[in-house]
Amino acid sequence: MNILGKRLVVLLVALSMAATLGLAGCNGGGSSDQSDSGNAMSDMMSQLVEGDVTGQVGKEYATKWFTFTINSMSTGSSFAGYDAISGSKLVIANITITNTYGTPQPFGTFDWFVQGEGSSQFLPMSPLNNGMMPDSFELGSNETVTYDVVVEFPEDTKTPYFMYVEIDEGGNVYTTFKLPIK
Repeated sequence: MNILGKRLVVLLVALSMAATLGLAGCNGGGSSDQSDSGNAMSDMMSQLVEGDVTGQVGKEYATKWFTFTINSMSTGSSFAGYDAISGSKLVIANITITNTYGTPQPFGTFDWFVQGEGSSQFLPMSPLNNGMMPDSFELGSNETVTYDVVVEFPEDTKTPYFMYVEIDEGGNVYTTFKLPIK
């Protein structure tokens, strides 16, 4: 994905966050902690993410295009030889993704970010090693990968969340997934 494409994705994420927060304030956003009861097999395998979802480590979630699990999430001051700047810390999320859409799909660090109450979005670091998620890559149908995503953010960020916002190429927002950073 070129720099213009990444900027478009970041802009779309920012716009979707504003719209999502606006909907939640109008009681239009709702919270979904229940799986889609229309598909019993899917219910047993993963939870369909719809609306605003506060997730859990170790639980598989399904989107329109893929399933994902945040296998682990921790914070620290260094990762793979990189030290966070003074006043910042790192969140390290180990994520497994499976493309379930039926055709190859683009993925990358651009799908994930950290945001806190009233704060800007903090984007993931570019990979420092092969275990970190590439900035962008294509995942074939039914292929699975596991990578670390590392985001540096200010220590004083209020109520920080590790997030994914599902947006299609037309800018339609399907879900906002967030996992509290403790």
